[in-house]
Amino acid sequence: MKQILLLIALIWFTTTGAIAQNVKVTGSVTESEAGGPLPNVTVNINSFQVLTNEKGFFEFNNLKPGKSIIYFSAEGYESFSLPVNIGKTNIDLGKIKLKFSKPIEAVENGLAEVSLSSDDMETEDQDISGLLNASSDIFVSTASYTLGSAYFRIRGYDGENQSVYMSGIPVNDPENGRASWSEWGGLNDAMRNKVVTNGTEPSDFSFGNVGGASDIITRASMQRKQTKLSYSLSNRTYTNRLMLTYSTGMQKNGWAFTVSGSRRWGQEGYVDGTFYDAWGYFLGVEKKLSAKHSLALTVYGAPTRRGMQGGAVQEADDAVGSNYYNPNWGYQDGEKRNAKVKHFHEPMFILNDYYKLNDKTKITTSVGYTFGTTGTTALNWYNAADPRPDYYRYLPDYNVDPASPKAEWLTAKIAQKWKTDPNTSQINWDKLYQMNLLGNLFGKQASYIVEDRRMDHKQFDFNSHINHDVNEHIALSGGLEYQNYTANYYKTIDDLLGGKYWVDIDQFSQRDFKVDLIKCQNDLHHPNRVVKQGDRFGYDYDLHKNSGQLWMNSQYKFSKFDFYFGASVSHTTIWRDGKMLNGRDTVTSYGESKKLDFTNFGIKGGLTYKLTGRNFIEGNISYITRAPFIRNVYVSPRISAKSIAGLESEEVFSTDLSYVYRGPIVKARVTVYNTNFTNGSEVTSFYLDYGDSKTFVNYAMKNINKTHQGLEIGLEGKATSRLTLFGVAGIGNFRYTNRPTVTISYENGSQPDVTDKVYQKNFYVPGTPQTALSGGFKYAAPHYWFFDANVNYFDNIYLDFNSDRRTEKAIENLGEGDPLIKKITEQQKLKSGLTMDASIGKSWKIKQYFLNFNLGVSNILDNKDLITGGYEQSRFDYKDHDVSSFPPKYFYYYGRTFFMNIGFRF
Repeated sequence: MKQILLLIALIWFTTTGAIAQNVKVTGSVTESEAGGPLPNVTVNINSFQVLTNEKGFFEFNNLKPGKSIIYFSAEGYESFSLPVNIGKTNIDLGKIKLKFSKPIEAVENGLAEVSLSSDDMETEDQDISGLLNASSDIFVSTASYTLGSAYFRIRGYDGENQSVYMSGIPVNDPENGRASWSEWGGLNDAMRNKVVTNGTEPSDFSFGNVGGASDIITRASMQRKQTKLSYSLSNRTYTNRLMLTYSTGMQKNGWAFTVSGSRRWGQEGYVDGTFYDAWGYFLGVEKKLSAKHSLALTVYGAPTRRGMQGGAVQEADDAVGSNYYNPNWGYQDGEKRNAKVKHFHEPMFILNDYYKLNDKTKITTSVGYTFGTTGTTALNWYNAADPRPDYYRYLPDYNVDPASPKAEWLTAKIAQKWKTDPNTSQINWDKLYQMNLLGNLFGKQASYIVEDRRMDHKQFDFNSHINHDVNEHIALSGGLEYQNYTANYYKTIDDLLGGKYWVDIDQFSQRDFKVDLIKCQNDLHHPNRVVKQGDRFGYDYDLHKNSGQLWMNSQYKFSKFDFYFGASVSHTTIWRDGKMLNGRDTVTSYGESKKLDFTNFGIKGGLTYKLTGRNFIEGNISYITRAPFIRNVYVSPRISAKSIAGLESEEVFSTDLSYVYRGPIVKARVTVYNTNFTNGSEVTSFYLDYGDSKTFVNYAMKNINKTHQGLEIGLEGKATSRLTLFGVAGIGNFRYTNRPTVTISYENGSQPDVTDKVYQKNFYVPGTPQTALSGGFKYAAPHYWFFDANVNYFDNIYLDFNSDRRTEKAIENLGEGDPLIKKITEQQKLKSGLTMDASIGKSWKIKQYFLNFNLGVSNILDNKDLITGGYEQSRFDYKDHDVSSFPPKYFYYYGRTFFMNIGFRF
């Protein structure tokens, strides 16, 4: 590693010499209406192309004399061209104003609106992080917005492979590496400006990531000067949205302010029982201290409560006659009540110092602090029947003997009850209250409660980076990042449901170790503690992470080729601090654990060869190591500080090669890529309820290897000055490439830990269509009307599989060639599907006021049979090997939905 870093430093310092200066062309791009700067505008001239920076500024160097045409293009704006005569002196084109081709809300609020249906609150907000990376590239923008509603992930990457910053502060979750966009939900107007780099391309604010990096710019001086009010109506996750934003722009007194607020709400979304109640607030303040120095403050948050949807087995969907059956709710006093309610509020404070040392050097320093709570409520029960309506013992097929002569009649009768009786198909809240009230008569603890699984966190970030233009050919950037993170995990009693109290013991250990009263205690410091509403119980521990990174990027631009390289080095420390002495692990559960240290590095480079002024060949290569995420370190953090034995840093090696054509009429990109992930880790927990085993099981895997290979095609062309046609294709091959090691542990200690191999080599990576196609058109009519439509196709979608069924234990009693082996071990491929979307809108200018309207309709064909994802249940019948006893649970693509928006700006 030392030799690699020494070589990088040598190249850096030996290639930064001055090069003879030639003619340059500069300018800035703004909006025609309000005059605000436009970042990420594509500017072409001769054999050069650049993107405008966050201030809308662009610059060309080393241009040859002669007459040329310079082209400007940006998503949502009319293309513009300007003749320019390059002589012997520099040219400043001043401000170039681009006109809207359609309301920008059509992109952000129409087809871009993604409806989530995951029951897993840990991943619900993570798999659509591509939304933050939409750019002028037709493939990226289409894949992020249009295809994202089917959970298509660019190159199959999870969110941890994309770095997201908010005014220089990283907002990826320190525990799982993914950005949670819901933390700033409803603040579209204030979060509109962003700088995007795709793949490993260099950036001015970060070393980057294999899947790209984004920085959302919240500086008040960079916000469009406006007052804007908008209202939206939808039938997706929420039904109403109201947003108000006021921004002054930079005033003569050197102050700039932006204030934004929103409300999103709905009694019920597309799926039954999924209410939505969310607010959003934003404050941006900036003071210009001098021409070279500014200070900025950003404060934002989005307190939210929403009812969750759960995955369902097909038998339950069929019983109620809908692919959107939600088992999480039931009627209480005639009102729908959801047992799984996600709630969070995590305000963020950011202080930025922007200092321009001189015309070539600027230093940006950012300090961020965030804190808050995330939680999800859930049912819990003690010595009582399972209250979940879709529990496998309550389903029609389980209650009917197929050999019975009345089997068909009985199945139909039970199914009819499911369809007509909500006390059968949904949670029977009245019954839960009755059971608790009955227990009160005998002085018993509550049989049923609603618990709140909480995570309170606090996080401090420091980021300082410097950008220096050595000359017109060479640009250097580098920085230092530091993060200190603590998360407190615990449970509280949210609702006793009419009961009087709850005893803080582990019911499974109590059953299995009736004599040993120590093993059933959740906290030996307070044995048999009686807890009531609001009290903590079950578990209470902190997870800590300290990390720092030093990075640099360098870019070199010449007439026929550009190249870059970058390097980083980082260190991460992770540890656990238990607040309860758990009876199942009296050694490591209480107090601070041993600290785990990981030192990592990354190197990357890329080359662009300019065949002509419009034809380019681009190549990128990177090798990155990274510490395991906290969620995948500890085997069972609720009761123990034991970590996965022999855990190592994950390694990521990625290459891609592209052909790019950028012309005034046609734009195209074809990319082939290959990314290898090695030494990955993953910890999953599930409730095992079969035979004598009734406990939580922890499944800790390490040495997970996988490869992501594929082809990306994006094509966009102007058929006329107003009609644009486009087509994109993402064809991937995402597979696991080895047999990882798994350690299986039972939380109640009823069985010893088991180490095994998982035979998942050549299984497909689940959770995303590996083939996705989209084609359509955009029409910008006169007088600011627009209309667009697209058709989408999804294929090669694979179900998330239960690794436990791919071990020797799962098939150890079956003979070679037994057809049950294939049935148990094969991975399910889901059906392909076709969808169609369209949107229409118009803008009006009334004196100095602007009014816009747009309506987007998704899945016009009302295809309700497309499964976007799901998972095999973790429960498995080892004795009879009957996989039908615990069938998979699915999530379906929403049927026909709409999103209408009306905005007024002045």
